[in-house]
Amino acid sequence: MPAAKTLERWRRHPTVRFLALALAVLAVYHGYLYLAGPSRMTDRLRARLTEGPSTVDVLVTAKFPPEEFHIRLLQQVGIMRGVQDSTAKLYGVTPANVRYVSRHYWVRRIDLAPN
Repeated sequence: MPAAKTLERWRRHPTVRFLALALAVLAVYHGYLYLAGPSRMTDRLRARLTEGPSTVDVLVTAKFPPEEFHIRLLQQVGIMRGVQDSTAKLYGVTPANVRYVSRHYWVRRIDLAPN
Protein backbone atom coordinates (compact mmCIF):
# COMPACT_ATOMS: atom_id res chain seq x y z
CA MET A 1 0.00 0.00 0.00
CA PRO A 2 1.52 3.37 -0.99
CA ALA A 3 2.43 5.79 1.79
CA ALA A 4 -0.05 8.41 0.54
CA LYS A 5 -2.98 5.98 0.86
CA THR A 6 -1.88 4.91 4.35
CA LEU A 7 -1.62 8.52 5.45
CA GLU A 8 -5.03 9.30 3.97
CA ARG A 9 -6.54 6.30 5.73
CA TRP A 10 -5.17 7.47 9.09
CA ARG A 11 -6.38 11.03 8.47
CA ARG A 12 -9.93 9.80 7.91
CA HIS A 13 -9.93 7.52 10.94
CA PRO A 14 -12.58 8.63 13.51
CA THR A 15 -10.20 8.34 16.45
CA VAL A 16 -7.62 10.59 14.81
CA ARG A 17 -10.30 13.13 13.91
CA PHE A 18 -11.65 13.08 17.47
CA LEU A 19 -8.18 13.56 18.96
CA ALA A 20 -7.49 16.46 16.60
CA LEU A 21 -10.77 18.10 17.59
CA ALA A 22 -10.10 17.53 21.31
CA LEU A 23 -6.62 19.07 21.00
CA ALA A 24 -8.06 22.06 19.14
CA VAL A 25 -10.70 22.62 21.84
CA LEU A 26 -8.07 22.41 24.59
CA ALA A 27 -5.81 24.83 22.73
CA VAL A 28 -8.64 27.35 22.34
CA TYR A 29 -9.64 26.99 26.01
CA HIS A 30 -6.11 27.50 27.34
CA GLY A 31 -5.47 30.28 24.87
CA TYR A 32 -8.58 32.09 26.08
CA LEU A 33 -7.51 31.73 29.73
CA TYR A 34 -4.01 32.95 28.87
CA LEU A 35 -5.36 36.03 27.09
CA ALA A 36 -8.17 36.77 29.58
CA GLY A 37 -6.00 36.43 32.70
CA PRO A 38 -4.65 39.99 32.76
CA SER A 39 -8.18 41.41 32.56
CA ARG A 40 -8.89 39.88 35.98
CA MET A 41 -6.17 42.03 37.57
CA THR A 42 -7.10 45.51 38.75
CA ASP A 43 -5.33 48.57 37.35
CA ARG A 44 -3.67 49.15 40.74
CA LEU A 45 -2.21 45.65 40.70
CA ARG A 46 -1.01 45.92 37.11
CA ALA A 47 0.66 49.26 37.92
CA ARG A 48 2.37 47.71 40.95
CA LEU A 49 3.59 44.75 38.91
CA THR A 50 5.20 47.06 36.34
CA GLU A 51 7.38 48.45 39.16
CA GLY A 52 9.08 45.03 39.37
CA PRO A 53 8.46 43.97 42.97
CA SER A 54 9.78 40.63 44.17
CA THR A 55 6.44 39.85 45.85
CA VAL A 56 3.02 41.46 46.31
CA ASP A 57 0.12 40.99 48.71
CA VAL A 58 -3.15 40.33 46.90
CA LEU A 59 -6.85 39.70 47.37
CA VAL A 60 -8.12 36.92 45.11
CA THR A 61 -11.88 36.98 44.59
CA ALA A 62 -13.40 33.81 43.19
CA LYS A 63 -16.74 33.43 41.43
CA PHE A 64 -17.92 31.32 44.38
CA PRO A 65 -16.66 30.62 47.92
CA PRO A 66 -13.36 28.77 47.54
CA GLU A 67 -13.33 25.11 48.46
CA GLU A 68 -10.45 22.96 49.63
CA PHE A 69 -9.01 22.51 46.12
CA HIS A 70 -8.91 26.27 45.48
CA ILE A 71 -7.45 27.03 48.90
CA ARG A 72 -4.70 24.44 48.43
CA LEU A 73 -3.81 25.91 45.04
CA LEU A 74 -3.66 29.41 46.52
CA GLN A 75 -1.52 28.19 49.43
CA GLN A 76 1.02 26.92 46.91
CA VAL A 77 1.53 30.41 45.47
CA GLY A 78 1.47 32.54 48.62
CA ILE A 79 0.84 32.74 52.34
CA MET A 80 -2.89 32.45 53.04
CA ARG A 81 -4.12 34.93 55.63
CA GLY A 82 -7.77 33.98 55.58
CA VAL A 83 -10.88 33.84 53.46
CA GLN A 84 -13.87 36.16 53.74
CA ASP A 85 -16.88 35.28 51.59
CA SER A 86 -15.31 34.62 48.17
CA THR A 87 -12.09 36.57 48.73
CA ALA A 88 -8.81 35.04 49.87
CA LYS A 89 -5.96 37.14 51.26
CA LEU A 90 -2.56 36.05 49.96
CA TYR A 91 0.77 37.51 51.02
CA GLY A 92 4.19 37.15 49.43
CA VAL A 93 3.00 36.22 45.94
CA THR A 94 5.51 36.54 43.10
CA PRO A 95 4.43 38.38 39.93
CA ALA A 96 4.66 35.11 37.97
CA ASN A 97 2.29 33.45 40.42
CA VAL A 98 -0.13 36.38 40.22
CA ARG A 99 -0.31 35.82 36.47
CA TYR A 100 -0.67 32.04 37.03
CA VAL A 101 -3.62 32.51 39.39
CA SER A 102 -5.28 35.02 37.06
CA ARG A 103 -5.50 32.35 34.36
CA HIS A 104 -7.90 30.15 36.32
CA TYR A 105 -11.49 30.27 35.13
CA TRP A 106 -12.89 30.53 38.66
CA VAL A 107 -10.99 33.73 39.49
CA ARG A 108 -13.14 36.84 39.15
CA ARG A 109 -10.68 39.51 40.29
CA ILE A 110 -7.22 40.02 41.78
CA ASP A 111 -6.42 43.26 43.61
CA LEU A 112 -3.67 44.60 45.85
CA ALA A 113 -4.26 43.84 49.51
CA PRO A 114 -4.42 46.87 51.82
CA ASN A 115 -1.33 47.35 53.97
